[in-house]
Amino acid sequence: MSANKQNFGVADTALPRSIDLHTHTTASDGQFTPTALIDQAAGIGLTAIAVTDHDTVAGIAEAVVAGARVGLDVVAGIELSAEVEKGQCHLLGYCIDPANVPLRTRLQDVVDMRNSRNARIVEKMRTELGFDISLTEVESEAGGDIVARPHFARVLVNKGYVTTMQEAFDIYLGKGGKAYVDRFRLSPEEAIGLVHGAGGVCILAHPNNLKLDELETEAAIKRLVGVGLDGIEARYNRHTSADNARYLSLATRLNILTSGGSDYHGILVKQDVLLGHVEGQLPAPTILLEHIKAAAQSRRARYFNQA
Repeated sequence: MSANKQNFGVADTALPRSIDLHTHTTASDGQFTPTALIDQAAGIGLTAIAVTDHDTVAGIAEAVVAGARVGLDVVAGIELSAEVEKGQCHLLGYCIDPANVPLRTRLQDVVDMRNSRNARIVEKMRTELGFDISLTEVESEAGGDIVARPHFARVLVNKGYVTTMQEAFDIYLGKGGKAYVDRFRLSPEEAIGLVHGAGGVCILAHPNNLKLDELETEAAIKRLVGVGLDGIEARYNRHTSADNARYLSLATRLNILTSGGSDYHGILVKQDVLLGHVEGQLPAPTILLEHIKAAAQSRRARYFNQA
């Protein structure tokens, strides 16, 4: 990121808004294929979106092709889970090289450990809960490389064990649930390093999910900035206006980047989250992506001698 002082908080709500920098596809736990996601984004007038699937870059190539067809800027991204003592730390990588070998190698390690976890979830459901569920059924529901808890939830709904996916998470799949099995997570330092090594910038997603009070959250973000974090997702679908204002102010004080995203998965996965709805019904300001791209270009120029 450039050391020049800029208003990375970008608090001016009058700026042009037409981007969504946090979306998911069937490559991980989203409802729609990359092509279908891009078509939706173009259909509602977005000019750019970031494809940020969990622990995989498998959907990016298809999304880029679809974006070129409809004139939509597709940002190559990813969402990585990092280990923290409390709450949830998800790190978004933007403008990454999907072919980066160290990133892809480590992602395969994460997938292998995720697969081991999935087998243990199935075993708990079968032996402890008496559910007639197989891993093959869950994999079929996923239809891609990544099998995640929303796919288990859909199977539970389809088989009548619960009535909604939210109920599946509340009772069985959420942390502390009857079928919950903890998963492997990268350290924040490793996750940030993987994103940087792939030529990208790293942003803390939905900072409220750290589950800390305001002072603790700020301290945690400062610690992450100290190990290389480039910014925070200040604008987020489930933030209040006060949340947005607080994180924009923090970004300005720390001179870090901000992003904005809906965390769109499709209404079958998150029924209250719509594509492009980042702040209320509004998408994020276009200038956020300009800052992110400039920071990524600066990093590549410094470390990889690439424009």
